[in-house]
Amino acid sequence: MKKHKSKAPVYKKSIPFIFRSFFNFWLAVILPGTLTALAVSKLYYNNTINFEPLKLPSTWLYFAILQVFMGFFTYLWVYRIKSKEYKS
Repeated sequence: MKKHKSKAPVYKKSIPFIFRSFFNFWLAVILPGTLTALAVSKLYYNNTINFEPLKLPSTWLYFAILQVFMGFFTYLWVYRIKSKEYKS
Protein backbone atom coordinates (compact mmCIF):
# COMPACT_ATOMS: atom_id res chain seq x y z
CA MET A 1 0.00 0.00 0.00
CA LYS A 2 1.22 3.47 -0.84
CA LYS A 3 1.46 6.12 1.76
CA HIS A 4 0.03 9.44 0.75
CA LYS A 5 2.40 12.11 1.77
CA SER A 6 0.86 15.50 2.07
CA LYS A 7 2.95 18.27 0.73
CA ALA A 8 3.45 21.41 2.68
CA PRO A 9 1.25 24.22 1.39
CA VAL A 10 2.97 26.58 -0.97
CA TYR A 11 2.61 30.18 0.04
CA LYS A 12 2.72 32.65 -2.76
CA LYS A 13 4.65 35.79 -1.96
CA SER A 14 2.50 38.85 -2.20
CA ILE A 15 3.53 41.65 -4.50
CA PRO A 16 4.85 44.73 -2.67
CA PHE A 17 2.44 47.67 -2.55
CA ILE A 18 4.31 49.91 -4.97
CA PHE A 19 4.49 47.25 -7.69
CA ARG A 20 0.81 46.22 -7.65
CA SER A 21 -0.16 48.98 -10.06
CA PHE A 22 1.45 51.96 -11.70
CA PHE A 23 -0.86 54.28 -9.74
CA ASN A 24 0.55 52.92 -6.45
CA PHE A 25 4.06 53.36 -7.84
CA TRP A 26 3.20 56.93 -8.83
CA LEU A 27 1.82 57.69 -5.35
CA ALA A 28 4.79 56.20 -3.51
CA VAL A 29 7.71 57.22 -5.74
CA ILE A 30 7.00 59.77 -8.45
CA LEU A 31 4.70 62.21 -6.62
CA PRO A 32 6.94 62.62 -3.54
CA GLY A 33 10.02 62.87 -5.75
CA THR A 34 8.57 65.61 -7.92
CA LEU A 35 7.20 67.50 -4.92
CA THR A 36 10.65 67.42 -3.34
CA ALA A 37 12.25 68.58 -6.59
CA LEU A 38 9.70 71.40 -6.87
CA ALA A 39 10.31 72.52 -3.29
CA VAL A 40 14.09 72.50 -3.70
CA SER A 41 14.33 74.03 -7.15
CA LYS A 42 11.48 76.55 -7.20
CA LEU A 43 10.36 77.31 -3.65
CA TYR A 44 13.55 77.22 -1.57
CA TYR A 45 15.27 80.60 -1.58
CA ASN A 46 17.49 82.33 1.02
CA ASN A 47 17.19 79.44 3.50
CA THR A 48 13.39 79.68 3.60
CA ILE A 49 10.57 78.22 1.57
CA ASN A 50 8.73 80.93 -0.33
CA PHE A 51 5.24 80.10 -1.63
CA GLU A 52 5.02 83.08 -4.00
CA PRO A 53 6.17 81.07 -7.06
CA LEU A 54 3.07 78.86 -6.70
CA LYS A 55 1.02 81.75 -8.14
CA LEU A 56 2.97 81.60 -11.39
CA PRO A 57 1.79 79.26 -14.15
CA SER A 58 5.40 78.46 -15.07
CA THR A 59 5.86 76.69 -11.72
CA TRP A 60 2.89 74.39 -12.38
CA LEU A 61 4.06 73.77 -15.94
CA TYR A 62 7.49 72.81 -14.56
CA PHE A 63 5.77 70.47 -12.10
CA ALA A 64 3.70 68.79 -14.84
CA ILE A 65 6.66 68.37 -17.19
CA LEU A 66 8.78 66.96 -14.37
CA GLN A 67 6.03 64.45 -13.55
CA VAL A 68 5.82 63.29 -17.17
CA PHE A 69 9.58 62.84 -17.58
CA MET A 70 10.12 61.26 -14.19
CA GLY A 71 7.11 58.98 -14.64
CA PHE A 72 8.22 57.85 -18.09
CA PHE A 73 11.80 57.08 -17.18
CA THR A 74 11.05 55.41 -13.84
CA TYR A 75 8.42 53.31 -15.63
CA LEU A 76 11.03 52.15 -18.13
CA TRP A 77 13.94 51.63 -15.74
CA VAL A 78 12.29 50.58 -12.47
CA TYR A 79 8.59 49.72 -12.51
CA ARG A 80 8.44 47.56 -15.65
CA ILE A 81 11.41 45.42 -14.66
CA LYS A 82 10.47 44.96 -11.00
CA SER A 83 6.77 44.30 -11.64
CA LYS A 84 7.62 41.56 -14.16
CA GLU A 85 9.93 40.02 -11.58
CA TYR A 86 7.27 40.01 -8.84
CA LYS A 87 4.36 38.94 -11.05
CA SER A 88 6.14 35.91 -12.47
